[in-house]
Parts: sequence; C-alpha cells; structure tokens
Amino acid sequence: MKTFAVILLSFATFAVHAADRVQAGQWETTLTMATGKPMVSKYCIGAAEAKAMNGDEAGLRKYLEESTASNTKGRCLVKSVKLEDVTATVALVCGKTEVSSTTSYFGDRYESKSSNGTTVAGKRLGNCPKP
Repeated sequence: MKTFAVILLSFATFAVHAADRVQAGQWETTLTMATGKPMVSKYCIGAAEAKAMNGDEAGLRKYLEESTASNTKGRCLVKSVKLEDVTATVALVCGKTEVSSTTSYFGDRYESKSSNGTTVAGKRLGNCPKP
C-alpha cells in the first residue's frame, strides 16, 4: 500500500506551470524506495487524463481525489494539494500513514521526493505504443 501511495503521488502531481504541464504519451518512471532496488515502469497518459492533470489547483485536487478513491478503493485520501511555479506538493493519507511528495518539473521530465525517503524520476518517452 505504501508503494502504491508513492507511485500515485508521483503520477498525480503532474500539473504545474503552463510551460511544464504533462503531455499525453508514454512515460517511464524509476521509483527508488529508501531500502530497495529501483523499480522501473512505463505507462501511457491519454489526452483526457493529461487535460485533467493540467488543471488549476482546484481541478487537480478534484482529479486526485477521484483517482485516489478509485485506485485505493477508498483506503487513501488526498489531504492537501499545492501548486507553486514548477513545483507541486501533494499529501496522501492511507490509514495512519501520511506521505507527502514534492515534485519539480523540467519540461518532459520530473523529479519527486517523498517524506518517506522515496524518490521518483520520470521522463516522457514519446507517443504511446499502438495497441
């Protein structure tokens, strides 16, 4: 559950400054937990999801609340969302565990650090593969 919360935070905090917003396409993330081997995953973000992620702070919070509730079956809640320049900070609460993540964006890549020592590096690879 903790790993999922960190992954969700890294995916969820894409919306920031207009020049650095998430683009639809295939992304790769490298998640490194404080005590483990890096985990690499690839995922596609569709146009509708990118649009939701690129909203203002209130729109992003709504998107995160809905996706968090769905993905965790109601076990995790969004505590706070803050956007400032090219940095996004999101806090999730899962039971008694709270994880806060701060993500900085650099165009087609991002870096995220979480309060539990986890780091996530993401980069856009290009268009999503055709099914």
